[in-house]
Amino acid sequence: MFGIEALNALERIVAGARAESVECETLDCKEDPSRRGRHGERIAGASRDDKAARIVADAAGCLANHHGGSLLLGVDDKAAGEAAIVGTALEAGWLRKRVRELTTPRLTVAISEAPDLGTRVLIVEVPRNESTEPIAVTVSASGGQRRARRVGTQCQDMTTVAEMLEWARGRSGFDWSAQPSGKTIDDARAAATAALRDFLRESGEPDRVQLADSADRDLLAQLQLLRPDGRLTRAADVLLCPAAVPRIRYTVRPALGARSSARVGLSGRGLAEELRAVLDAFSSANPTISLPATGLAEGSVEALPFGAMREALVNAIMHRDWDQPGPIVVDHTESELVVYSPGGFLDGITERTVLTAPSRTRNPHLGSVLRSLRVAEREGTGVDRMFIELIRLGHRPPSFAARDGGVRVSLRGGSPVPEVLAVHAALPAALRRSARSAVVIDLLRFRPSVSADEIAEAAQETAAELSGFLEQAVAAKLLQRTANPRRGGTLAWRLADAHREKLGSVLPYYVRPAEESVRLIAQLAQAQGEIRNQDVQDLLGLTSARASQLLKRAEADGVIQLGPGAKPMGRGTFYTPST
Repeated sequence: MFGIEALNALERIVAGARAESVECETLDCKEDPSRRGRHGERIAGASRDDKAARIVADAAGCLANHHGGSLLLGVDDKAAGEAAIVGTALEAGWLRKRVRELTTPRLTVAISEAPDLGTRVLIVEVPRNESTEPIAVTVSASGGQRRARRVGTQCQDMTTVAEMLEWARGRSGFDWSAQPSGKTIDDARAAATAALRDFLRESGEPDRVQLADSADRDLLAQLQLLRPDGRLTRAADVLLCPAAVPRIRYTVRPALGARSSARVGLSGRGLAEELRAVLDAFSSANPTISLPATGLAEGSVEALPFGAMREALVNAIMHRDWDQPGPIVVDHTESELVVYSPGGFLDGITERTVLTAPSRTRNPHLGSVLRSLRVAEREGTGVDRMFIELIRLGHRPPSFAARDGGVRVSLRGGSPVPEVLAVHAALPAALRRSARSAVVIDLLRFRPSVSADEIAEAAQETAAELSGFLEQAVAAKLLQRTANPRRGGTLAWRLADAHREKLGSVLPYYVRPAEESVRLIAQLAQAQGEIRNQDVQDLLGLTSARASQLLKRAEADGVIQLGPGAKPMGRGTFYTPST
Protein backbone atom coordinates (compact mmCIF):
# COMPACT_ATOMS: atom_id res chain seq x y z
CA MET A 1 0.00 0.00 0.00
CA PHE A 2 1.45 3.36 -1.02
CA GLY A 3 1.72 5.90 1.77
CA ILE A 4 -0.67 8.77 1.09
CA GLU A 5 1.85 11.22 2.54
CA ALA A 6 4.54 9.92 0.19
CA LEU A 7 2.31 10.14 -2.90
CA ASN A 8 1.21 13.65 -1.99
CA ALA A 9 4.85 14.66 -1.55
CA LEU A 10 5.78 13.26 -4.97
CA GLU A 11 2.88 15.13 -6.51
CA ARG A 12 4.09 18.40 -5.00
CA ILE A 13 7.66 17.78 -6.16
CA VAL A 14 6.57 17.05 -9.73
CA ALA A 15 4.49 20.26 -9.64
CA GLY A 16 7.66 22.24 -8.93
CA ALA A 17 8.34 22.12 -5.19
CA ARG A 18 11.89 21.70 -3.94
CA ALA A 19 12.17 18.14 -2.63
CA GLU A 20 13.61 19.12 0.76
CA SER A 21 10.60 21.42 1.34
CA VAL A 22 8.23 18.41 1.46
CA GLU A 23 10.32 16.55 4.01
CA CYS A 24 8.98 16.35 7.56
CA GLU A 25 9.45 14.21 10.66
CA THR A 26 7.73 11.25 8.94
CA LEU A 27 9.00 11.71 5.36
CA ASP A 28 12.53 11.67 3.97
CA CYS A 29 13.97 11.86 0.44
CA LYS A 30 17.16 10.06 -0.55
CA GLU A 31 19.14 9.83 -3.76
CA ASP A 32 20.56 6.48 -4.89
CA PRO A 33 24.35 7.10 -4.89
CA SER A 34 24.91 4.39 -7.52
CA ARG A 35 23.15 6.70 -10.00
CA ARG A 36 26.07 9.16 -9.83
CA GLY A 37 29.28 8.67 -11.81
CA ARG A 38 32.76 9.51 -10.65
CA HIS A 39 32.37 13.13 -11.73
CA GLY A 40 28.78 13.59 -10.60
CA GLU A 41 27.18 12.71 -13.93
CA ARG A 42 23.98 10.64 -14.12
CA ILE A 43 24.44 6.95 -14.90
CA ALA A 44 22.13 3.93 -15.07
CA GLY A 45 22.86 2.82 -11.51
CA ALA A 46 23.23 -0.63 -9.97
CA SER A 47 20.57 -3.16 -9.10
CA ARG A 48 22.50 -3.96 -5.91
CA ASP A 49 24.68 -1.40 -4.19
CA ASP A 50 25.73 -1.75 -0.56
CA LYS A 51 26.41 1.96 -0.07
CA ALA A 52 22.87 2.73 -1.17
CA ALA A 53 21.50 0.02 1.14
CA ARG A 54 23.34 1.50 4.13
CA ILE A 55 21.91 4.95 3.35
CA VAL A 56 18.40 3.51 3.17
CA ALA A 57 18.87 1.44 6.34
CA ASP A 58 20.22 4.45 8.23
CA ALA A 59 17.30 6.66 7.18
CA ALA A 60 14.79 3.88 7.91
CA GLY A 61 16.23 3.21 11.37
CA CYS A 62 16.06 6.93 12.12
CA LEU A 63 12.37 7.09 11.11
CA ALA A 64 11.52 3.87 12.99
CA ASN A 65 13.07 5.18 16.20
CA HIS A 66 10.65 8.11 16.04
CA HIS A 67 7.12 7.62 14.64
CA GLY A 68 7.93 5.61 11.51
CA GLY A 69 7.15 7.07 8.12
CA SER A 70 8.07 6.93 4.44
CA LEU A 71 11.30 7.20 2.50
CA LEU A 72 11.34 8.29 -1.16
CA LEU A 73 14.34 6.61 -2.80
CA GLY A 74 15.43 8.09 -6.10
CA VAL A 75 14.73 11.73 -5.24
CA ASP A 76 17.38 14.46 -5.07
CA ASP A 77 16.34 16.59 -2.09
CA LYS A 78 18.41 19.56 -3.34
CA ALA A 79 16.50 19.81 -6.62
CA ALA A 80 12.96 20.84 -7.52
CA GLY A 81 10.32 19.70 -10.01
CA GLU A 82 11.02 16.89 -12.43
CA ALA A 83 14.78 17.48 -12.03
CA ALA A 84 14.47 16.06 -8.49
CA ILE A 85 13.06 12.73 -9.72
CA VAL A 86 16.35 10.99 -10.55
CA GLY A 87 15.20 7.39 -10.07
CA THR A 88 16.83 4.16 -8.88
CA ALA A 89 17.56 0.72 -10.30
CA LEU A 90 17.90 -1.05 -6.94
CA GLU A 91 16.05 -4.36 -6.59
CA ALA A 92 13.24 -3.92 -4.06
CA GLY A 93 13.43 -7.49 -2.69
CA TRP A 94 17.20 -7.38 -2.23
CA LEU A 95 17.03 -3.93 -0.60
CA ARG A 96 14.33 -5.07 1.84
CA LYS A 97 16.47 -8.06 2.86
CA ARG A 98 19.60 -5.94 3.17
CA VAL A 99 17.86 -3.39 5.46
CA ARG A 100 16.95 -6.27 7.79
CA GLU A 101 20.55 -7.49 7.82
CA LEU A 102 21.92 -4.02 8.63
CA THR A 103 19.60 -3.29 11.56
CA THR A 104 19.43 -4.53 15.16
CA PRO A 105 16.73 -5.28 16.25
CA ARG A 106 15.77 -6.38 12.74
CA LEU A 107 13.68 -3.83 10.86
CA THR A 108 11.23 -5.02 8.21
CA VAL A 109 10.19 -2.39 5.68
CA ALA A 110 7.69 -2.52 2.81
CA ILE A 111 8.94 -1.34 -0.59
CA SER A 112 6.81 -0.42 -3.62
CA GLU A 113 7.32 1.45 -6.87
CA ALA A 114 5.68 4.86 -7.14
CA PRO A 115 3.28 4.93 -10.11
CA ASP A 116 3.09 7.22 -13.15
CA LEU A 117 6.39 9.04 -12.84
CA GLY A 118 8.18 7.83 -15.94
CA THR A 119 11.22 7.20 -13.74
CA ARG A 120 11.44 4.43 -11.15
CA VAL A 121 11.14 5.77 -7.59
CA LEU A 122 10.80 3.45 -4.60
CA ILE A 123 8.55 4.20 -1.63
CA VAL A 124 9.99 2.59 1.50
CA GLU A 125 7.34 2.32 4.23
CA VAL A 126 8.94 2.22 7.70
CA PRO A 127 7.01 1.00 10.76
CA ARG A 128 7.48 2.57 14.19
CA ASN A 129 9.94 0.74 16.40
CA GLU A 130 7.71 -0.55 19.22
CA SER A 131 10.50 -2.18 21.23
CA THR A 132 12.26 -0.52 24.16
CA GLU A 133 15.61 -0.86 22.40
CA PRO A 134 16.52 1.74 19.76
CA ILE A 135 17.37 0.29 16.36
CA ALA A 136 21.09 0.33 15.64
CA VAL A 137 22.21 0.49 12.00
CA THR A 138 25.50 -0.83 10.67
CA VAL A 139 26.56 2.19 8.63
CA SER A 140 30.07 1.17 7.58
CA ALA A 141 31.75 -1.87 6.13
CA SER A 142 33.95 -2.03 9.26
CA GLY A 143 30.87 -2.65 11.41
CA GLY A 144 30.40 0.80 12.91
CA GLN A 145 26.87 1.29 14.23
CA ARG A 146 24.62 4.32 14.65
CA ARG A 147 21.52 4.81 16.77
CA ALA A 148 19.53 7.85 15.69
CA ARG A 149 15.98 9.15 15.75
CA ARG A 150 14.16 11.60 13.54
CA VAL A 151 14.02 15.12 14.95
CA GLY A 152 12.24 17.49 12.59
CA THR A 153 13.82 16.74 9.22
CA GLN A 154 17.16 15.56 10.60
CA CYS A 155 18.53 12.39 12.16
CA GLN A 156 19.87 13.02 15.66
CA ASP A 157 22.34 10.55 17.14
CA MET A 158 21.78 8.91 20.51
CA THR A 159 25.33 8.53 21.81
CA THR A 160 24.96 8.56 25.60
CA VAL A 161 23.30 6.17 28.03
CA ALA A 162 21.12 9.04 29.28
CA GLU A 163 19.80 9.72 25.76
CA MET A 164 18.97 6.07 25.17
CA LEU A 165 17.34 5.77 28.61
CA GLU A 166 15.19 8.82 27.88
CA TRP A 167 14.19 7.31 24.53
CA ALA A 168 13.33 3.97 26.19
CA ARG A 169 11.22 5.69 28.84
CA GLY A 170 9.23 7.41 26.14
CA ARG A 171 8.63 4.07 24.42
CA SER A 172 7.63 2.25 27.59
CA GLY A 173 5.27 4.96 28.80
CA PHE A 174 7.16 5.28 32.09
CA ASP A 175 6.02 8.32 34.08
CA TRP A 176 8.32 9.32 36.94
CA SER A 177 5.73 11.68 38.43
CA ALA A 178 3.04 8.98 38.73
CA GLN A 179 5.19 6.61 40.79
CA PRO A 180 4.60 6.24 44.56
CA SER A 181 6.80 8.50 46.65
CA GLY A 182 6.73 6.58 49.93
CA LYS A 183 5.24 9.62 51.68
CA THR A 184 1.75 10.03 53.10
CA ILE A 185 -0.71 12.88 53.45
CA ASP A 186 0.82 13.66 56.85
CA ASP A 187 4.03 14.69 55.05
CA ALA A 188 2.25 17.36 53.01
CA ARG A 189 2.60 20.97 54.13
CA ALA A 190 -0.69 22.65 55.01
CA ALA A 191 0.48 25.83 53.24
CA ALA A 192 1.18 23.89 50.04
CA THR A 193 -2.28 22.30 50.13
CA ALA A 194 -3.73 25.78 50.66
CA ALA A 195 -1.85 26.96 47.55
CA LEU A 196 -3.61 24.23 45.55
CA ARG A 197 -6.96 25.54 46.81
CA ASP A 198 -6.00 29.09 45.79
CA PHE A 199 -5.24 28.00 42.23
CA LEU A 200 -8.59 26.20 42.00
CA ARG A 201 -10.53 29.21 43.30
CA GLU A 202 -8.71 31.60 40.95
CA SER A 203 -9.92 29.57 37.95
CA GLY A 204 -13.43 30.91 38.52
CA GLU A 205 -14.92 27.62 37.32
CA PRO A 206 -17.73 26.40 39.61
CA ASP A 207 -16.60 22.77 39.72
CA ARG A 208 -12.99 23.83 40.49
CA VAL A 209 -14.15 26.22 43.23
CA GLN A 210 -16.30 23.45 44.72
CA LEU A 211 -13.31 21.08 44.67
CA ALA A 212 -11.25 23.70 46.55
CA ASP A 213 -13.64 23.43 49.49
CA SER A 214 -13.15 19.65 49.84
CA ALA A 215 -11.39 18.06 52.79
CA ASP A 216 -7.66 17.52 52.32
CA ARG A 217 -7.89 13.79 51.64
CA ASP A 218 -10.76 14.22 49.17
CA LEU A 219 -8.99 17.10 47.45
CA LEU A 220 -5.78 15.15 46.90
CA ALA A 221 -7.68 12.04 45.84
CA GLN A 222 -9.71 14.02 43.28
CA LEU A 223 -6.50 15.53 41.90
CA GLN A 224 -5.04 11.99 41.78
CA LEU A 225 -2.17 13.03 44.03
CA LEU A 226 -3.12 10.38 46.60
CA ARG A 227 -2.87 6.72 45.63
CA PRO A 228 -5.46 4.15 46.79
CA ASP A 229 -2.88 2.72 49.21
CA GLY A 230 -2.63 6.09 50.97
CA ARG A 231 0.76 7.05 49.58
CA LEU A 232 1.44 10.29 47.74
CA THR A 233 2.60 10.18 44.13
CA ARG A 234 5.94 11.74 43.28
CA ALA A 235 4.04 14.67 41.75
CA ALA A 236 2.37 15.18 45.13
CA ASP A 237 5.75 14.95 46.86
CA VAL A 238 7.11 17.70 44.58
CA LEU A 239 4.05 19.94 44.91
CA LEU A 240 3.31 19.50 48.62
CA CYS A 241 6.32 18.28 50.56
CA PRO A 242 9.27 20.40 51.76
CA ALA A 243 12.59 20.32 49.94
CA ALA A 244 15.97 21.20 51.40
CA VAL A 245 16.74 23.55 48.48
CA PRO A 246 14.45 25.75 46.33
CA ARG A 247 12.93 24.06 43.27
CA ILE A 248 12.50 27.45 41.53
CA ARG A 249 14.94 30.35 41.72
CA TYR A 250 13.44 33.62 40.49
CA THR A 251 15.63 36.70 40.12
CA VAL A 252 14.77 40.25 39.04
CA ARG A 253 17.61 42.20 37.45
CA PRO A 254 17.85 45.62 35.75
CA ALA A 255 19.45 43.79 32.80
CA LEU A 256 20.40 40.19 32.10
CA GLY A 257 23.70 39.43 33.80
CA ALA A 258 23.45 42.42 36.16
CA ARG A 259 23.31 42.22 39.95
CA SER A 260 19.87 41.14 41.19
CA SER A 261 17.44 43.67 42.64
CA ALA A 262 15.00 41.07 44.01
CA ARG A 263 15.03 37.31 44.45
CA VAL A 264 12.67 34.48 45.39
CA GLY A 265 14.11 31.12 46.40
CA LEU A 266 12.12 29.27 49.04
CA SER A 267 13.62 26.24 50.76
CA GLY A 268 11.60 23.97 53.01
CA ARG A 269 8.42 24.55 50.96
CA GLY A 270 6.32 22.59 48.51
CA LEU A 271 6.52 23.51 44.83
CA ALA A 272 2.90 24.73 44.91
CA GLU A 273 3.96 27.40 47.42
CA GLU A 274 7.04 28.31 45.43
CA LEU A 275 5.01 28.63 42.21
CA ARG A 276 2.48 30.86 43.97
CA ALA A 277 5.25 33.10 45.34
CA VAL A 278 7.06 33.39 42.00
CA LEU A 279 3.89 34.26 40.06
CA ASP A 280 3.06 36.94 42.65
CA ALA A 281 6.62 38.33 42.56
CA PHE A 282 6.54 38.46 38.76
CA SER A 283 3.25 40.37 38.79
CA SER A 284 4.74 42.91 41.20
CA ALA A 285 7.94 43.37 39.18
CA ASN A 286 6.28 43.45 35.74
CA PRO A 287 5.62 47.04 34.63
CA THR A 288 2.26 48.07 33.17
CA ILE A 289 2.35 50.26 30.07
CA SER A 290 -0.50 52.58 29.11
CA LEU A 291 -1.71 52.50 25.54
CA PRO A 292 -2.45 55.69 23.63
CA ALA A 293 -6.11 56.43 22.84
CA THR A 294 -6.59 54.02 19.93
CA GLY A 295 -10.14 52.89 20.54
CA LEU A 296 -8.94 49.50 21.82
CA ALA A 297 -10.71 47.91 24.78
CA GLU A 298 -7.37 47.51 26.54
CA GLY A 299 -6.19 50.73 28.15
CA SER A 300 -2.92 49.27 29.37
CA VAL A 301 -0.87 46.10 28.97
CA GLU A 302 1.98 44.37 30.80
CA ALA A 303 5.54 44.76 29.55
CA LEU A 304 5.70 40.94 29.54
CA PRO A 305 2.33 39.17 29.15
CA PHE A 306 1.54 37.28 32.35
CA GLY A 307 -0.06 34.42 30.39
CA ALA A 308 3.12 33.85 28.37
CA MET A 309 5.31 33.96 31.50
CA ARG A 310 3.08 31.52 33.36
CA GLU A 311 3.11 29.05 30.48
CA ALA A 312 6.89 29.21 30.18
CA LEU A 313 7.29 28.50 33.90
CA VAL A 314 4.62 25.80 34.09
CA ASN A 315 6.02 24.08 30.97
CA ALA A 316 9.41 24.03 32.70
CA ILE A 317 7.84 22.32 35.73
CA MET A 318 6.00 19.74 33.61
CA HIS A 319 8.86 18.94 31.25
CA ARG A 320 11.95 19.13 33.46
CA ASP A 321 13.84 15.99 34.45
CA TRP A 322 13.17 15.68 38.18
CA ASP A 323 15.95 13.10 38.51
CA GLN A 324 18.46 15.86 37.77
CA PRO A 325 19.58 18.20 40.55
CA GLY A 326 19.28 21.95 40.41
CA PRO A 327 16.37 24.38 40.36
CA ILE A 328 14.35 25.85 37.53
CA VAL A 329 16.03 29.23 37.00
CA VAL A 330 13.96 32.30 36.07
CA ASP A 331 15.77 35.55 35.20
CA HIS A 332 13.51 38.58 34.78
CA THR A 333 14.40 42.04 33.51
CA GLU A 334 11.96 44.82 32.70
CA SER A 335 11.47 43.57 29.14
CA GLU A 336 12.83 40.00 29.03
CA LEU A 337 12.26 36.73 30.84
CA VAL A 338 14.50 33.67 30.55
CA VAL A 339 13.42 30.32 32.01
CA TYR A 340 15.89 27.44 32.23
CA SER A 341 14.83 23.91 33.23
CA PRO A 342 17.09 20.87 33.73
CA GLY A 343 16.63 18.06 31.20
CA GLY A 344 16.81 18.39 27.42
CA PHE A 345 14.05 18.28 24.84
CA LEU A 346 12.00 15.12 24.70
CA ASP A 347 12.84 12.59 22.01
CA GLY A 348 11.86 13.92 18.61
CA ILE A 349 11.48 17.56 19.67
CA THR A 350 13.82 20.46 18.90
CA GLU A 351 13.66 24.23 19.17
CA ARG A 352 12.32 24.21 15.59
CA THR A 353 9.43 21.83 16.31
CA VAL A 354 8.17 22.88 19.77
CA LEU A 355 5.17 24.74 18.34
CA THR A 356 3.72 21.82 16.38
CA ALA A 357 5.26 18.66 17.87
CA PRO A 358 2.65 16.25 19.26
CA SER A 359 1.80 17.25 22.81
CA ARG A 360 3.87 15.19 25.25
CA THR A 361 5.46 15.81 28.61
CA ARG A 362 8.22 14.10 30.53
CA ASN A 363 5.87 14.00 33.53
CA PRO A 364 2.32 13.33 32.24
CA HIS A 365 0.78 12.88 35.71
CA LEU A 366 2.24 16.14 37.00
CA GLY A 367 1.07 17.89 33.84
CA SER A 368 -2.43 16.51 34.31
CA VAL A 369 -2.54 17.83 37.89
CA LEU A 370 -1.41 21.31 36.81
CA ARG A 371 -4.11 21.36 34.13
CA SER A 372 -6.70 20.25 36.71
CA LEU A 373 -5.60 23.17 38.89
CA ARG A 374 -6.02 25.41 35.81
CA VAL A 375 -2.45 26.58 36.31
CA ALA A 376 -1.52 25.16 32.90
CA GLU A 377 -3.39 25.58 29.64
CA ARG A 378 -5.25 22.57 28.29
CA GLU A 379 -2.99 19.99 26.70
CA GLY A 380 -1.24 21.09 23.53
CA THR A 381 -1.97 24.84 23.80
CA GLY A 382 0.69 26.18 26.17
CA VAL A 383 3.35 27.00 23.56
CA ASP A 384 0.65 28.44 21.27
CA ARG A 385 -0.33 30.75 24.13
CA MET A 386 3.23 32.04 24.41
CA PHE A 387 3.38 32.85 20.69
CA ILE A 388 -0.04 34.53 20.60
CA GLU A 389 0.40 36.57 23.78
CA LEU A 390 3.74 38.02 22.64
CA ILE A 391 3.07 38.58 18.93
CA ARG A 392 -0.32 40.24 19.40
CA LEU A 393 1.44 43.02 21.35
CA GLY A 394 4.02 43.52 18.61
CA HIS A 395 6.78 41.53 20.35
CA ARG A 396 8.85 38.82 18.68
CA PRO A 397 7.96 35.12 19.14
CA PRO A 398 9.49 33.17 22.04
CA SER A 399 12.77 31.41 21.43
CA PHE A 400 13.69 27.90 22.58
CA ALA A 401 17.18 26.44 22.81
CA ALA A 402 18.95 23.40 24.24
CA ARG A 403 21.58 24.65 26.70
CA ASP A 404 23.85 22.86 29.19
CA GLY A 405 21.73 19.73 29.40
CA GLY A 406 18.49 21.68 29.76
CA VAL A 407 16.04 23.85 27.84
CA ARG A 408 16.16 27.66 27.79
CA VAL A 409 13.04 29.66 26.88
CA SER A 410 13.34 33.39 26.24
CA LEU A 411 10.42 35.85 26.12
CA ARG A 412 11.05 39.43 24.99
CA GLY A 413 8.50 42.11 25.73
CA GLY A 414 8.68 45.86 26.26
CA SER A 415 6.53 48.65 24.87
CA PRO A 416 3.60 47.29 22.87
CA VAL A 417 2.82 48.24 19.27
CA PRO A 418 -0.81 49.42 19.34
CA GLU A 419 -1.17 49.03 15.57
CA VAL A 420 -0.36 45.31 15.80
CA LEU A 421 -2.75 44.91 18.71
CA ALA A 422 -5.47 46.55 16.58
CA VAL A 423 -4.92 44.05 13.76
CA HIS A 424 -5.24 41.10 16.15
CA ALA A 425 -8.34 42.61 17.76
CA ALA A 426 -10.03 42.89 14.35
CA LEU A 427 -9.59 39.19 13.51
CA PRO A 428 -12.40 36.64 13.85
CA ALA A 429 -12.22 34.75 17.15
CA ALA A 430 -10.89 31.54 15.53
CA LEU A 431 -7.94 33.38 13.99
CA ARG A 432 -7.25 35.36 17.18
CA ARG A 433 -6.75 32.03 18.96
CA SER A 434 -4.49 30.68 16.21
CA ALA A 435 -0.71 30.65 16.58
CA ARG A 436 -0.55 30.43 12.77
CA SER A 437 -2.24 33.83 12.47
CA ALA A 438 0.19 35.31 14.97
CA VAL A 439 3.17 33.88 13.07
CA VAL A 440 1.90 35.22 9.72
CA ILE A 441 1.33 38.71 11.11
CA ASP A 442 4.81 38.69 12.64
CA LEU A 443 6.36 37.66 9.30
CA LEU A 444 4.45 40.28 7.30
CA ARG A 445 5.47 43.05 9.65
CA PHE A 446 8.97 42.78 8.24
CA ARG A 447 8.53 41.56 4.66
CA PRO A 448 5.96 42.51 2.04
CA SER A 449 4.92 39.00 1.05
CA VAL A 450 5.46 35.39 2.07
CA SER A 451 5.21 32.03 0.36
CA ALA A 452 3.57 28.96 1.87
CA ASP A 453 7.01 27.46 2.49
CA GLU A 454 8.16 30.58 4.40
CA ILE A 455 5.04 30.48 6.57
CA ALA A 456 5.51 26.74 7.10
CA GLU A 457 9.10 27.21 8.28
CA ALA A 458 8.10 29.89 10.80
CA ALA A 459 4.99 27.97 11.94
CA GLN A 460 7.00 24.72 12.17
CA GLU A 461 4.66 22.88 9.80
CA THR A 462 4.64 21.69 6.21
CA ALA A 463 3.18 23.79 3.41
CA ALA A 464 0.57 21.09 2.81
CA GLU A 465 -0.65 21.38 6.42
CA LEU A 466 -1.17 25.12 5.95
CA SER A 467 -3.46 24.99 2.92
CA GLY A 468 -6.68 25.09 4.95
CA PHE A 469 -5.40 27.94 7.11
CA LEU A 470 -4.46 30.03 4.07
CA GLU A 471 -7.96 29.63 2.65
CA GLN A 472 -9.42 30.66 6.02
CA ALA A 473 -7.10 33.69 6.29
CA VAL A 474 -8.03 34.87 2.78
CA ALA A 475 -11.75 34.40 3.48
CA ALA A 476 -11.39 36.41 6.70
CA LYS A 477 -9.53 39.14 4.75
CA LEU A 478 -6.37 38.79 6.80
CA LEU A 479 -4.36 37.84 3.69
CA GLN A 480 -4.67 38.22 -0.05
CA ARG A 481 -2.70 36.69 -2.90
CA THR A 482 -0.09 38.88 -4.54
CA ALA A 483 -0.85 39.95 -8.08
CA ASN A 484 1.85 37.72 -9.55
CA PRO A 485 3.65 34.59 -8.35
CA ARG A 486 7.33 34.46 -7.58
CA ARG A 487 10.02 32.97 -9.77
CA GLY A 488 9.08 29.41 -10.74
CA GLY A 489 5.36 30.00 -10.23
CA THR A 490 5.50 29.95 -6.41
CA LEU A 491 2.38 31.59 -4.97
CA ALA A 492 2.77 34.35 -2.37
CA TRP A 493 0.49 36.18 0.04
CA ARG A 494 0.48 39.64 1.62
CA LEU A 495 -1.55 41.41 4.28
CA ALA A 496 -4.94 42.60 3.08
CA ASP A 497 -5.18 46.34 2.42
CA ALA A 498 -7.29 47.10 5.52
CA HIS A 499 -4.65 45.59 7.80
CA ARG A 500 -1.80 47.31 5.97
CA GLU A 501 -3.56 50.60 6.58
CA LYS A 502 -3.94 49.79 10.30
CA LEU A 503 -0.24 49.05 10.57
CA GLY A 504 0.80 52.02 8.42
CA SER A 505 4.28 53.27 9.30
CA VAL A 506 4.93 50.18 11.45
CA LEU A 507 5.61 48.32 8.19
CA PRO A 508 9.16 49.15 7.09
CA TYR A 509 8.30 48.50 3.43
CA TYR A 510 4.95 50.30 3.15
CA VAL A 511 5.89 53.97 2.84
CA ARG A 512 9.52 54.75 2.06
CA PRO A 513 11.75 57.33 0.32
CA ALA A 514 12.17 56.72 -3.40
CA GLU A 515 15.71 55.32 -2.98
CA GLU A 516 14.49 52.71 -0.53
CA SER A 517 11.51 51.87 -2.72
CA VAL A 518 13.80 51.26 -5.70
CA ARG A 519 15.90 48.89 -3.59
CA LEU A 520 12.77 46.94 -2.58
CA ILE A 521 11.62 46.82 -6.23
CA ALA A 522 14.99 45.34 -7.22
CA GLN A 523 14.72 42.70 -4.49
CA LEU A 524 11.22 41.69 -5.59
CA ALA A 525 12.30 41.51 -9.23
CA GLN A 526 15.11 39.15 -8.22
CA ALA A 527 12.71 37.00 -6.17
CA GLN A 528 10.02 36.76 -8.87
CA GLY A 529 12.16 36.88 -12.00
CA GLU A 530 10.04 39.73 -13.34
CA ILE A 531 8.00 42.63 -11.95
CA ARG A 532 4.91 44.55 -13.05
CA ASN A 533 3.05 47.65 -11.96
CA GLN A 534 0.58 45.67 -9.84
CA ASP A 535 3.48 44.00 -7.98
CA VAL A 536 4.77 47.42 -6.90
CA GLN A 537 1.28 48.43 -5.80
CA ASP A 538 1.14 45.24 -3.71
CA LEU A 539 4.64 45.75 -2.38
CA LEU A 540 4.48 49.41 -1.35
CA GLY A 541 0.76 50.22 -1.11
CA LEU A 542 0.93 52.82 -3.89
CA THR A 543 -1.29 54.04 -6.69
CA SER A 544 -0.73 52.75 -10.23
CA ALA A 545 0.71 56.11 -11.32
CA ARG A 546 3.24 56.24 -8.46
CA ALA A 547 4.20 52.61 -9.08
CA SER A 548 4.92 53.45 -12.74
CA GLN A 549 7.14 56.35 -11.68
CA LEU A 550 9.18 54.15 -9.40
CA LEU A 551 9.55 51.43 -12.04
CA LYS A 552 10.89 54.02 -14.47
CA ARG A 553 13.30 55.29 -11.83
CA ALA A 554 14.47 51.73 -11.08
CA GLU A 555 15.01 51.21 -14.81
CA ALA A 556 16.99 54.45 -15.04
CA ASP A 557 19.09 53.38 -12.05
CA GLY A 558 19.95 50.18 -13.90
CA VAL A 559 18.54 47.71 -11.36
CA ILE A 560 15.78 46.45 -13.70
CA GLN A 561 15.29 46.40 -17.47
CA LEU A 562 12.31 46.18 -19.80
CA GLY A 563 11.37 42.54 -20.25
CA PRO A 564 11.98 40.73 -23.55
CA GLY A 565 9.28 41.72 -26.05
CA ALA A 566 7.51 44.01 -23.56
CA LYS A 567 6.12 47.37 -24.60
CA PRO A 568 7.45 50.40 -22.69
CA MET A 569 3.89 51.32 -21.65
CA GLY A 570 0.54 49.58 -21.25
CA ARG A 571 -0.95 46.44 -19.73
CA GLY A 572 1.73 44.08 -20.98
CA THR A 573 4.67 46.02 -19.58
CA PHE A 574 7.00 44.06 -17.32
CA TYR A 575 10.60 44.29 -16.19
CA THR A 576 13.31 41.77 -15.35
CA PRO A 577 16.39 42.08 -13.10
CA SER A 578 19.37 43.70 -14.81
CA THR A 579 21.77 41.14 -13.36
